[in-house]
Amino acid sequence: MCADKSLLRVTTERFPNTNTMQKDLGIPLAILIKPFGELPSGEEVPVASFKQKPIVRCRDCRAYVNPFVKFIDNGARWICNFCRLDNVTESYYYSATDASGQRLDINERPELYSGSIDFVASSEYMNRPPMPPTYIFLLDVSQQAVESGYLT
Repeated sequence: MCADKSLLRVTTERFPNTNTMQKDLGIPLAILIKPFGELPSGEEVPVASFKQKPIVRCRDCRAYVNPFVKFIDNGARWICNFCRLDNVTESYYYSATDASGQRLDINERPELYSGSIDFVASSEYMNRPPMPPTYIFLLDVSQQAVESGYLT
């Protein structure tokens, strides 16, 4: 249940485990995200739609519901996997759970079984009209790129 690397990739596979080590190493950290991208297999990325209802999010840290949240109390509540807050499941999102705590509608909820997913937000998420696209051009200026003629 990992995100496909063609859609979400971190610039490094290893992270310093202390702030001091991070400052000493000076490793730049970035996450490359390709929203509404296509999987290499040609499959479409699953889409989670909550229709006109709000996207289910943690009321404290605002993390989106995902495959790693834990549903408790027969699905009436769920525990955020980021901040561990106990959240109430809204009535429009409620589903009973089986004996292992898995929702009975899990196969109908891609946000609960897929590592790569696109959320469709309702109009309530619009504070202003959408901005025009912004383009960022990144060039590899490493020694290897210069020697290969890439920059010319």
